[in-house]
Amino acid sequence: MKQFTKHSIESAPEESKELLKYGEKKYGTVPNLFRYMAGAPASLEAYNSLFAIFAKTSFSAGEQHLILLAASIVNDCAYCTAAHTRASKANGMPSSILNAVRKEKPLDDERLNVLVNITKKLTETRGNIVESDLETFYNAGFTPENVLEIITGISLKTLSNYINHVTENVINESLEPFAVGKEIED
Repeated sequence: MKQFTKHSIESAPEESKELLKYGEKKYGTVPNLFRYMAGAPASLEAYNSLFAIFAKTSFSAGEQHLILLAASIVNDCAYCTAAHTRASKANGMPSSILNAVRKEKPLDDERLNVLVNITKKLTETRGNIVESDLETFYNAGFTPENVLEIITGISLKTLSNYINHVTENVINESLEPFAVGKEIED
């Protein structure tokens, strides 16, 4: 089987170097995901561009990462599950919410529960949800435009989750406290 290259800033194609430097500045280290994507500069650019676009949605940063976390759990991506747990926590999501999402339990916050559930259903069914799912979502105060924003986030996670799977990526050391199976504490 073809091996994927886990690039450093120095070994990466020229087109990827600036995005790797950006990743290092933002996260304190170059995420392993970025190192693999660097071999295909268009993939790294697509990920970063779509992430920036998703950040412009009407959801708060914490809600955005909760959406990305829910999609990553459905897609069984340990790397992104850890990364978005950390990011959700950093953006104000309580550990009780994060632990419930990670264990696929109902959330105490009904609005967030509905948000996580619609994200999971959209991911699981590839967008083929039933009318009652939408009705529940709208009754919680969300809009049709919010559905489209969630699909943008799912698209972002499809890209990174699949890359993590094919590269057999492992989490960075900095993500270890948020690894799958660990209890998140306040």
